[in-house]
Amino acid sequence: MGMDDYVLQMRNIRKTFGSLVANDDVNLNVKRGSVHAIIGENGAGKSTLMNILTDIHKADSGDIILNGEKVVFKNSLDAARKGIGMIYQEFMLYPELSVFDNIILGFEEKKLGVLIDKAASRKKIEKICKDYSFNIPLKSLVKDLPVAMLQQVEIVKVLYRGADIIIMDEPTSVLTPQGIEGLFRAMRNLVASGKSIIFITHKLKEVLEIADAITVMRNGKVVAETTASDVDEQSLASMMVGRDVILQANKKDVEFGESVLSVKNLTVKDKDGITRVKGVDFEVRRGEIVGIAGVAGSGQQWIVEALFGLRKPEMGSAIYFEGSDITTATPRARRCMGIGYIPQDRLGAGANAKSSIWESAIMGYHIAHGFKGKVLLNFKQIEAFTNSIVKNFAVKRQKNTDKVRSLSGGNIQKLVVGREFLQDNKLLIIEDPTRGIDIGAIEFIWQKIVDLAASGVSVLLISHELNEVMQLSDTIKVVYSGELYDGGSHGELNEEELGLIMLGGKADEK
Repeated sequence: MGMDDYVLQMRNIRKTFGSLVANDDVNLNVKRGSVHAIIGENGAGKSTLMNILTDIHKADSGDIILNGEKVVFKNSLDAARKGIGMIYQEFMLYPELSVFDNIILGFEEKKLGVLIDKAASRKKIEKICKDYSFNIPLKSLVKDLPVAMLQQVEIVKVLYRGADIIIMDEPTSVLTPQGIEGLFRAMRNLVASGKSIIFITHKLKEVLEIADAITVMRNGKVVAETTASDVDEQSLASMMVGRDVILQANKKDVEFGESVLSVKNLTVKDKDGITRVKGVDFEVRRGEIVGIAGVAGSGQQWIVEALFGLRKPEMGSAIYFEGSDITTATPRARRCMGIGYIPQDRLGAGANAKSSIWESAIMGYHIAHGFKGKVLLNFKQIEAFTNSIVKNFAVKRQKNTDKVRSLSGGNIQKLVVGREFLQDNKLLIIEDPTRGIDIGAIEFIWQKIVDLAASGVSVLLISHELNEVMQLSDTIKVVYSGELYDGGSHGELNEEELGLIMLGGKADEK
């Protein structure tokens, strides 16, 4: 086929952030009038590639070829004008404005180049809705509409702005099964009329159902270019996760004690009333590491928020800690009982960028243990505790009074992890303990987690790194679409088998 059949080519795109190579000479070839899926685990480089295409990031090197011609965007608005539309997971809509005003915002049709011509804008929008069978209430306020409708508003918005190529980033993560069917109908209508869609997803069933071509990314590289008719769930999962396991954790044989955390029929809804956790049951015994694997957005964040008291579960859910019912206990009460929590979002939830290192070192600790001076915090104790974290966790810093933001990401991580590890907790809930840190620090933190469990602490590990869950966990659970599946005990299932459950491949055979 001729080069001109490609509506878009990205050639040898390279992008680094410090020492991290996010895109390593990536090539992407999108045919006109097709759905082109890009799949890969979290951190494989998909988002970076799309951010380069929409000019949120500049590539270090490589070219973008649009309709056969090389283009250089001035900014992301320029990318939009040249026909690239992006629909983000978090919709970019103003809740207080009408659907109509949201669509035309910044792209109003003008009369004589000055006055906004609402009638012309409305006509154009109505034609788009008719052409692609969208049925959306233009006069309604955005805040009054359900999420599936808002997604359609976003699609109409990018079409109104002249998009030829529509990027959809995890578009089904917010939809019900009916909403997904509606979205797929819309996608088929769009490509039938010559539009091209780049579809980023984790869900294998969806890829096989809707995609014409598939690009698989892993660790910043393209590892496969294929078509839906040439692959099945198993082979896709293998391409996506199949890699050499470099890092090994030294697991010790531990005899588990009695149940420390017991979760029964946990059901959690998000702020929009969508059920994100669908009646899950599990337990963590003394000295046991239970790992929950799953790609982002499968429900793990809502499980954790309910466990730590940050979100109220639905009626009928029960959470027991050491035999007592803590379903409605506050986060503060849970800390005092000996439950520690290392959030995924280190800076937002785990440490305060503007505070000093010692202040972040004692966040939460003073609640559970108290640095009891008469009035003031006892600085000797604080200094000693902070120094013990710095020493035990090799935190690179000048002095304890420096601001947290002066530390590198890996060092903030070690500070937050160290703080929770040194607190005599009975149960530690850890999200992505090694996210964004270098290999040396990963093995170091893994070793600390294994030692912690060996000393009798119970650990619930929630990680998007499948390898991490496999290396550390005594018992593995997999969360997919709000339900919990059994992933066996340590070493029982291999990476491909677990990867398949993570992507919904085995979800039918619960």
